[in-house]
Amino acid sequence: MEILLSSIVFTVDLVFRMGSVMFISLFGVELFMQMGLMRHLKPFGKPVARIARLPAETAVCFLAAVGSMIAAHTMAAQFHADARLDDRELRLTGILNTVPFHLKETLTFQLPIVLPLLGPRLAMIYIAAFWLNGVLKLCYVLVRGRAAGNGREPLEIGDDAFSAYECTPEDTDCLNRSFIRLLIDSWHARKKMFFKMTSVLAVVTLLVQVLAESGMLSWAEAGIAPLTSALGLSPAVIGPLTTYIFSPVAGISYMSTLLTQNSISGYEAITALIAGGLIMIPITRLRRTLPRYIAIYGGRNGTVICVLTMTFGLLSKILVLAWILLFY
Repeated sequence: MEILLSSIVFTVDLVFRMGSVMFISLFGVELFMQMGLMRHLKPFGKPVARIARLPAETAVCFLAAVGSMIAAHTMAAQFHADARLDDRELRLTGILNTVPFHLKETLTFQLPIVLPLLGPRLAMIYIAAFWLNGVLKLCYVLVRGRAAGNGREPLEIGDDAFSAYECTPEDTDCLNRSFIRLLIDSWHARKKMFFKMTSVLAVVTLLVQVLAESGMLSWAEAGIAPLTSALGLSPAVIGPLTTYIFSPVAGISYMSTLLTQNSISGYEAITALIAGGLIMIPITRLRRTLPRYIAIYGGRNGTVICVLTMTFGLLSKILVLAWILLFY
């Protein structure tokens, strides 16, 4: 009972703090979209598709990914079903659809959550690994799009491939909405996602916290111990690292507590988190991403896209971890 009560207290505190940040960030981004500010991404979306010699459908999906990566994947799959994207273009578009996630996640998670918990120096290293992943994927799409001799130039859908995402003079409801209406529309657009995110955060955090405090994650800790030992880290990081693999927010919060108590050094904290990513990425890709991609893109294309994005994620972690070990 004592373990359950302490876990509930920890979960409530974490959900309140993180939920407040999630609320502001999630609805802030949606409000910007409702106000039409996302049209300013047009100068970025179209050139990327053009440089990679991909059709305008790719640019449209790229813009849609700013609002919803799942929506962008679904659009790409539909374009493929309509024979407007071939297999190769579909795979590159699928990878490119994940790039805006790095910008959005920086605004909604990295800066408002990771930065306060880890502090500027450690947070910048953590964010650098996250951004390096996005840069690697973007470079792959640009290079691969041109390397195979794809001479196809981006085609326009109507007058502008991005016109579907902007207000038009004929759409009076879009043009003449008051600020209160924008707030209400933003709430209706994101309330389901917000409640789902906070619910998942609460359930996962409580479950992991109970398992961690009851000692039921000892099997995971036994597997992580050799990794922390090989990196010369304190045994104190095993607990938060185990938690991080199952719930990054809870793990980073746990690590922040140890930093505040001076139980571990900044070097140990950031090394453990980056190394933990090498374990977390394959687990999350196999449990969540792979089934989702196969459902959207089909078995062959979905598996290829998932494996490639996982590879770039692991490579970015390895490169940053090597930098930490050599120069931190």
